[in-house]
Amino acid sequence: MKLKTVIHKIKCIDDLTIELPVDKGLYAITGQNGAGKSTIAACVSSVFFNVPMKEYFGKTEDDSKICFEMGASTRVWQKNQNNVWEKLSEGPNMNIKGFFEGSLIFGNRFKDMNYENLTRLDRIDQSKLIVADEFIRSNLGLILQGDKDYYEKLWMMPNYYGKFKRNIFYYEKNGRRISQFHMSTGENLLISILNSLYMRNKDRASLSKPCMMFLDEIELALHPSSLKKLMNFLKDISDAYNYAIYFSTHSIELISGINPSNIFFIERHADNTIEIINPCYPAYATRILYDHKGYDNVILVEDDLAKAIIDRILKRERLLNNKLVHVLPCGGCNNVIDLANDVITNNLLGKRAAICIILDGDVQIETQQYIAKKKIANNIPINFLPIESLEKFLKNKLYTNVDHVLFRKLNNYIFQGRSLTEIIDEYKNNPNNAKDRDGKKLFSIIDTELRQRRIDRSELIEIIVDYLFETNGQALKKLVDFLKKQMSV
Repeated sequence: MKLKTVIHKIKCIDDLTIELPVDKGLYAITGQNGAGKSTIAACVSSVFFNVPMKEYFGKTEDDSKICFEMGASTRVWQKNQNNVWEKLSEGPNMNIKGFFEGSLIFGNRFKDMNYENLTRLDRIDQSKLIVADEFIRSNLGLILQGDKDYYEKLWMMPNYYGKFKRNIFYYEKNGRRISQFHMSTGENLLISILNSLYMRNKDRASLSKPCMMFLDEIELALHPSSLKKLMNFLKDISDAYNYAIYFSTHSIELISGINPSNIFFIERHADNTIEIINPCYPAYATRILYDHKGYDNVILVEDDLAKAIIDRILKRERLLNNKLVHVLPCGGCNNVIDLANDVITNNLLGKRAAICIILDGDVQIETQQYIAKKKIANNIPINFLPIESLEKFLKNKLYTNVDHVLFRKLNNYIFQGRSLTEIIDEYKNNPNNAKDRDGKKLFSIIDTELRQRRIDRSELIEIIVDYLFETNGQALKKLVDFLKKQMSV
């Protein structure tokens, strides 16, 4: 299920429609500085969080609004005739929960803060404090220090005490009591996240209800080692409690650990329009390629199937001998071409490395047209796989022109729970799939089944690659010859 959000005239965003899954998992909203990542996170979080709109978004236009759709439910934030923000709802209760934690200014940890309150917090009687929950204490230590007992003495001031609308935390180190607002930025941030998670965990009476969490640029406050530990921790929490956890980020450490289908790249164009690229491979989102100046050959491909095919050829033909070769999935064919052109134009790989492109077999005409349209003059070596995209390939082999050998292999080794026959029948009997020319709807059903059964996509890819090398040897020869030529450059 997805939450559709339409943003109109909020901060740097004039008009944007984005559909975000509410299914469990880790997701990334990324893009260049100023693209609108933080604004999107804040806007979407207003579906479950009654934010003071003026406080979060500043001065807005009279017709500014945020609209949500999920299933048969709709919810709208808009201004009334008195220019005051109001929330309107139609249909069934949207019944979605979550929290938003801003990176530096916005978020739960900075509310109610002024000099007077900070002074009061330092003077509070110890008897007013209670021991913090073990979930918060131990995970704070594990993530930041690698020691669950590092914050041995961690207390919390209940939100009903004083004038504060939330819990305030303290810990003791070397006999000195430190309030949350004298802690490091990383400690402060993580305590807020863990406390929000703890409260959400307690009210997860039904794990079927969607729950979304938005963390805005948390890499600014955390060391890379702590960030990695937090990612592993949140993945486990997401699986256990059915959370959809979104990071608004441009961190390589974060993005590289997230599935391309869960990466939403925000690209702002010269006319101020915004394009959402999803799925998006980490290489395209972070330009991670720019750090790879030590390679002899860089091969840009569209997806993990193409990478698996190329990797198999390189090993079988012994093309890796005395060569450092990097095969990099980048997303759609246009993304691959743009990235290659950028690398060549700006000499990002230096003089030593050679670069080439291998695209899916169904985009040859589209590739020529795109190169002509963009007026790309670089003579980038390009070749094509002997098959179409993974989605088109599977639709053809499993539905349109059934290949019994491949069908049986996949059914025996991958779909041992719910059979592939059942999946195809579901797809066939849904009239909405009649116009599924590119096979994406069928693949969506297959992908959902893999996720539910915790089967890694790579297992599916491995069987398909085995099949291709068994049945398409002659077609692959042209690709082999192309790669041999590139390796000799």
